[in-house]
Amino acid sequence: PPVRVRPAYPVGVDLSLKDLAGLMARLSPGDKGAVAIIDDNGDMVAHPDPRQIVKSSTRDTVEILSVSEIADQRIRLAAKASDSAAQVHSTFSVDGVQYVAYRKQGAKTGTVRWNVISVAALSDFTGGLLATLQRSVVIAAVVMILAVAAVAVMAGWIAGPVVRLRRMADQITRLNFAEIEDFRSPFEEINRLQRSMGTMKGALDTFLRFVPRDVVRDLVLEEKAATVGGTKRQITLLFTDVANFTTITERMTPEDIMAQVTEYFEHLSFAIQANNGTIDKYIGDAVMAMWNAPAEDPDHVDNACRGALAAYHISEELNAKFEEKGQAPLKTRFGLHAGDVLVGNVGSHDRMQYTCLGSSVNLAARIEGLNKFYGTQILASDAVRRRASPEFLFRRVDIVEAKGTTVRLVIYELMGERGAESTFYVSPEIIERASKYEQAFDFYLHRDFQDALTILDKLSAEQAEDPVVALLSGKCRAFIATPPPPSWNGATSLDEK
Repeated sequence: PPVRVRPAYPVGVDLSLKDLAGLMARLSPGDKGAVAIIDDNGDMVAHPDPRQIVKSSTRDTVEILSVSEIADQRIRLAAKASDSAAQVHSTFSVDGVQYVAYRKQGAKTGTVRWNVISVAALSDFTGGLLATLQRSVVIAAVVMILAVAAVAVMAGWIAGPVVRLRRMADQITRLNFAEIEDFRSPFEEINRLQRSMGTMKGALDTFLRFVPRDVVRDLVLEEKAATVGGTKRQITLLFTDVANFTTITERMTPEDIMAQVTEYFEHLSFAIQANNGTIDKYIGDAVMAMWNAPAEDPDHVDNACRGALAAYHISEELNAKFEEKGQAPLKTRFGLHAGDVLVGNVGSHDRMQYTCLGSSVNLAARIEGLNKFYGTQILASDAVRRRASPEFLFRRVDIVEAKGTTVRLVIYELMGERGAESTFYVSPEIIERASKYEQAFDFYLHRDFQDALTILDKLSAEQAEDPVVALLSGKCRAFIATPPPPSWNGATSLDEK
């Protein structure tokens, strides 16, 4: 059968420059992008702005702008960068905006080939992404800050009790129990640990009532184990005793004795410890204390003298209160001596005591006992008088050879302090009286018994109740009646301890 062939007819489309411009505007990528068409001759064919195409026009002719003449720098740079057919894509920057350009060669129609140039600003495509990224960074920063704050709060909530436990442990190590405070934690394990440390604090506090605080502190801080042994050191010793204590307590019940003695020891211990003294032990109604051990004290002699004076005055005030309550006063006698001793832990490996040993300890106890013979209350050795500062007022009582010793011992009565601003100030009258007594004692040692007695009689007339003056007066009268042998050296031999 025959084949019907449809005839071919040429078809043309007539587009105005304005229509092409509108089409280019609609095809422009993004707000800052543009699409244009140029021919192989470099003339503009289409642009979103028609003014970028026509250079001049008349009724019959239209002169087209070349791409190098147009004002649109984006299209001009894109066309220049892609002159080579091999380079299709290009990038450049205009007024700080980064652009990417794409050139596409069209099919050649007759003698004309159109080239499509598309220019797009990167910010049109990445701007939203950057904004989103910035918002994400801000949100992440806020979340991180909140997370850090939450972690800090949680860390404080958790670490706070641990820090307080560490502070509590440090205070226990320093034996500073007064500043320790209890607290509650949301964690039961921390509460248990706190209770355990509280038990340890109570045990240490109890232990301190038996052992000098400085000894325990050294053991804890230096992590040393207590061992038997000691070191040689010069210390000042104080012994106290209550006159006629046995007779006083015969009329008292054990409960009354314990109550009164406890109050008495509380006051004496305070006076001693307030002047840097260490209570060595309580022996019945007596107290043994020392200075310069266990802690070193360069002023141990002066502090011991003040401690003895403080204890004496406190005991006198306490006795006035005892008498007001109908209780018997506890008249205390004191003995001071300074010398070398062996100080440390004495005893066995499973039971020991921190104390001191040596002849100086025995001598201090003997000096305290001499108060009974001379009618005094505070006696001190010549070693104390020589090492004490001049502000303390001493007067010689006697030169003795006590039972159990082989040396002559000069003993003094500690009367107070000379300075008007001192705590235990003595009046100028007492100082003058002590000076006159010292002059009489010098006459006594030089066998001028009558001259000594003349001074002593005047002192007795001024103050009748002075046992030291009365005792020396009695000796002078006895030696006037019966002079001592040529070998006499002024010492008094005592047969009693």
